[in-house]
Amino acid sequence: MDKKILKFTTIVNETKEIPKLVCQSAKNAPYVKYGENNDFPNYVFELYNNSSQFNSIVETMKNYILGNGISSNFHLKIVNRKGDSFENFIEKLIYDYLIFAGFSFQITRNKLGNISELNWIDMRNVRTNEDEDKIYYSTEWNKGRRVPKVYDRFTIGSQFPTSIFYYKGRRTRDVYPTPMYLAALTSLEISTQIPEYHLNNLTNGFHPSAIVNFCNGSNLSEDVMDEIEDSIKEKFTGVKNASKILLSFNDDMAHRTTIERLPDDGHVDIYNTLKDSVEKDIYTAFRINKLLMGNGEDSTGFNKQAYLESFALYQKTVIQPIQNEIEQVINGVLGEGALHFDEFQIDWGADEDQDTSKIIE
Repeated sequence: MDKKILKFTTIVNETKEIPKLVCQSAKNAPYVKYGENNDFPNYVFELYNNSSQFNSIVETMKNYILGNGISSNFHLKIVNRKGDSFENFIEKLIYDYLIFAGFSFQITRNKLGNISELNWIDMRNVRTNEDEDKIYYSTEWNKGRRVPKVYDRFTIGSQFPTSIFYYKGRRTRDVYPTPMYLAALTSLEISTQIPEYHLNNLTNGFHPSAIVNFCNGSNLSEDVMDEIEDSIKEKFTGVKNASKILLSFNDDMAHRTTIERLPDDGHVDIYNTLKDSVEKDIYTAFRINKLLMGNGEDSTGFNKQAYLESFALYQKTVIQPIQNEIEQVINGVLGEGALHFDEFQIDWGADEDQDTSKIIE
């Protein structure tokens, strides 16, 4: 009995595990782990970089929070030797607040006890202990057991020459912040895969998978099968090869090469439904909508009046509470009047100025 060889291309389906925000003491270490594997902030920052929706929402909210700039009586206009202005320093804190739900910075005092320098600190690099009185700093948490630098944690009234202020937000009951979008982590993860879906469609020529049957193919060696497979992939997949014609030369109908198209089972419809569901879930988590992102809600496009009404409500229920929270925190650390956000005003032109604060009323 002839031995037949069946050649298939193997597809491996992988399920990506989403880290959990669990705070637990590290084994034989004084700090508390930030997530199960002590890598939760690294994960969400990677998510922020890879999800265009996450990225654009953060950018939009940051612009709304910064408003038309800030007012400040803080004595340092340039806050560190790197040349950061006070406003630039605050902008970095806002980014971290939106991505991590908290922020951190180093406070340096001179011999007179006055603040002489403020340096923003990457939230991915800091950990704290159960008593929340120490800060552990390292840029290599993901490289195994490395000894972090230890700093005193800033508290109101403290006069440490160097200390680190760490703000964990108001949503958490643990030692680390809880992001507003925590319940939508799965949707954010899916949103990073959507561009890959499009890329795979481009790479594979925008057509369903197919089975190519070769007459007497079972008599071919595995090496020959591999060569044929590589040749087909090279000539008939990819963007540049879309709509190419496949020619088959045969002795007769009985020995012809056949191609069987596999049905897509409505994958496009499933994808579109999933995409819409994911977008809605993410917008809900951030309490924002497409209109506030600058996109029309439907085919009618941008509606100015609808935007104004939506913005007025969003300003009052989301943006102002965040501004008030950050102002209270910064003024508590740096002194009253150190930070005040100027109200965001929409410039429609000289003839169309409109006070959005009155719309909600």
